[in-house]
Amino acid sequence: MKGPSSEFDRLLEESFKKRQSIEPGSRHEAKVTAVKNDYVFIRTIDNKVIGNISTEEWREEVLPNIGDTLLVYFLKENSGDFYFTTCLSQDNLTEENLELANQFEIPVLGQLLLEGNGGWDVKLGSYTAFVPFSQLDVSLKGKNISGKRIKFIISELGKKQSKILLSQKKIADKERETKKQLLRDELKIGMFVSCTVKSIHKFGLIVDMDGLDALVPQSEATYKKSPDLTTEFRVGETLRAKILTLDWSTNKISLSVKDFLSDPWSGKLPFKESDIISGTVESIKPFGLFVRLGEDFSGLVPNKETGIPQRTPLNTIFQPGQKLEVFVLEINPEKRQIALSISKASEAKDRMEYQEYLSKDESNPSVSSFGLALKKSLENQNQKKKK
Repeated sequence: MKGPSSEFDRLLEESFKKRQSIEPGSRHEAKVTAVKNDYVFIRTIDNKVIGNISTEEWREEVLPNIGDTLLVYFLKENSGDFYFTTCLSQDNLTEENLELANQFEIPVLGQLLLEGNGGWDVKLGSYTAFVPFSQLDVSLKGKNISGKRIKFIISELGKKQSKILLSQKKIADKERETKKQLLRDELKIGMFVSCTVKSIHKFGLIVDMDGLDALVPQSEATYKKSPDLTTEFRVGETLRAKILTLDWSTNKISLSVKDFLSDPWSGKLPFKESDIISGTVESIKPFGLFVRLGEDFSGLVPNKETGIPQRTPLNTIFQPGQKLEVFVLEINPEKRQIALSISKASEAKDRMEYQEYLSKDESNPSVSSFGLALKKSLENQNQKKKK
């Protein structure tokens, strides 16, 4: 059985711990219990302290709702009232509170005034501070931010607030890291998410996914082969995507938007086997030519189907961008492959010319000299074969 002395010591220790946990500058998670005109009332989760926060802190934002969880900092106790903040602003930017903000990295709200050499002047309550360009998050660079109110961390505070240096990048990095920790529990491979295009490259799209950068590889951005993504997407565009990979150790996330695009192979193809169609040389390989067929398809002309002698370098006869006609040899929807032939397209055209010629009278002046020459050429070829 504990004696009065040990019970008193226990209560004294609990009281001491509670006082320590609510020291000015201490950080807490708190639940919103009520929202009034002047104050948002909270209760800290760790030690159940009831306090309030001025609604001025949400002047440019939506007020929180009852039950929301906030990250708060204790400022002071006055006549039994406990005052907290989420971000120091306006009248709360006092000399005493700036000291707390500098010591405990409490966010402060400042307004960007003038851009100068190396950075921006910032209005911080009744004080003037400075944020170097290097301490602005990349998301703000290159934008018109004059007059914008944003949150900062004080990185240096001179005596009597004679010199106040700020960092916005530090607070943006913290918010990004906090969001990352939350998303690690929420995001799973195969989930569908919304994202915004940040930049467009040959290798794919860099997108913002709720504060995290992710990559949509070129192969997952479109069904087209060798596409120009700049013509298909625009910076700032919102996309729906599926998560392909999540690597939190390297912060690499890859997405696919193909689930939300129409697959050209899923419908009826605009050509069939034995058709002769126009194409454009897309690339030249040691084993043949890749030929672009319209916007959505490409096919391969193997070396033996190019119609040129063996061991003749293809790049001496063909070049990228060259227009030509090809015969569709085979279509394999499962492998999404199309086999083509230039030589068979030429043979088929010759055959059609010859059939067209035979259907006309030789004496008819409408028969072209080409048609007559073609007939003689084909007859000569037939005679040689018989011999």
